[in-house]
Amino acid sequence: MRRIAIGAGGISVLIIGVALAWSGVRPRIGFGPPPEISAPATPLRVAPTDPGGLTVPEANVPIMSGETSTAAPQISAPAAPPDIAQLQAASGETPPAAAPAPAPAPHAVLNGPVEAVLATTQDQVSAGAIWDKLTKELPDTFNGKTQQITPAVVNGQSVFRLSVAFPDMSSAQVFCAAVTAKGADCTVAAF
Repeated sequence: MRRIAIGAGGISVLIIGVALAWSGVRPRIGFGPPPEISAPATPLRVAPTDPGGLTVPEANVPIMSGETSTAAPQISAPAAPPDIAQLQAASGETPPAAAPAPAPAPHAVLNGPVEAVLATTQDQVSAGAIWDKLTKELPDTFNGKTQQITPAVVNGQSVFRLSVAFPDMSSAQVFCAAVTAKGADCTVAAF
């Protein structure tokens, strides 16, 4: 058996030769125009006779088209305020004892007991947490000061007021100025 060595140019000549021979052997079909694809004679989808579903009133009325409605506009009745006592009873929480109402002062108290109010919270634990945070962040300002957490009812809601008591208005104002200069909240109030 004898081997025939064919180079790279010989392989391409061989492939072309096979292709020419093959084209001569096959019957000539020709290319001609492309096949024509037409739509089916029957519809693909048919609408149901009873589509069903929800009938929405005024579904076909364009919104903001300038058309006016013949119906008079109606405003709903305001919601009744929640009964705080009933909500507290349902949650099992007992409301704090109401603080006695402060006597109204005709003018700002210049001399007498004054409080620097630092925060008003929903519970006593939160007020204590705010006190701990402030005493750690501002130790010099709060050195020697004692916290007061007073329960109160404001607009029907139980709150706890975190404050520091002072003997007069000027010392409370100096304290509040130092606290607010450091970025915390403080309000002077005479109770």
